Amino acid sequence: MKASPPDDVRQMYEETADSYAEMMDDEIRLPVYADVLGRLSRRLTDLQGFLVDTACGSGHMLSMYSSCYDRHRSLLGVDLSPRMVAIAKDVLGDKGHVVVGDMRDLSEVEDGAAAAVLNFFALHHLDSDGVQVALREWHRVLSPGGQFVIATWEGAGAVDYGDESDIVALRYSRQELRRWVESADFELSRCVVEPVEGMPMDAVFVEGERR
Repeated sequence: MKASPPDDVRQMYEETADSYAEMMDDEIRLPVYADVLGRLSRRLTDLQGFLVDTACGSGHMLSMYSSCYDRHRSLLGVDLSPRMVAIAKDVLGDKGHVVVGDMRDLSEVEDGAAAAVLNFFALHHLDSDGVQVALREWHRVLSPGGQFVIATWEGAGAVDYGDESDIVALRYSRQELRRWVESADFELSRCVVEPVEGMPMDAVFVEGERR
C-alpha cells in the first residue's frame, strides 16, 4: 500500500489548516505534550544548536517549547503546506523561523547543526521507504548526541479518516519503527504505545539520540 503523494497531502492541509490550528489551541494543553517537551528540554541542557520541527503544522509545539521550557533556543519549523506555514509564523512570532518544505529534505540545515528534531503525527504520510529517508536526513542534521522525538499512529494498514478525507496514510508498528530508527544509527531511549484522548487509534512515541 502506498501513501498519498505529497501534492495531495499538501492540498488536504491547505484546506484544513485554519480548523487544524483552532483544534491545536486546545489540544496543545493535553498532558502528553508537556510530558514529551519537558523531558526533551532536560535532555538538551548541555547541547548547542537549534530545535527543528520537521512537520510543524500550526507551530503550536515549537511555541509551547519556547514559552514553557527554553525561550533562548533557536527554532526552525518546516511544513509542506504554505497555509500552515503562514499560521505557524503568526503563532511563533519572533520565537522562530518557519519555511515551506518536506520532512525528508532539510537541505537548508547544515550537517550537525541541530540539537533536536521533532516529528509529531506526520510520518503516516510517508511509505516505509520515505520514513527511512526522513530518518537518515534527521540523523544528518543532528549533532552527535542530538535528540529526536517522534510520534505517529501505531498499527498496520491505513489510517481510517472516515468521511473526512480520502487521503491514504499508513500506520506503523512499534517494532518497525524501532528497527528503522536503529538502522539509521540512532540510539533509542524510549519507545512506547499509548492511547490518545479522543482518537480510535493508539500512538507510538519514540525518543532517542544520534550516535
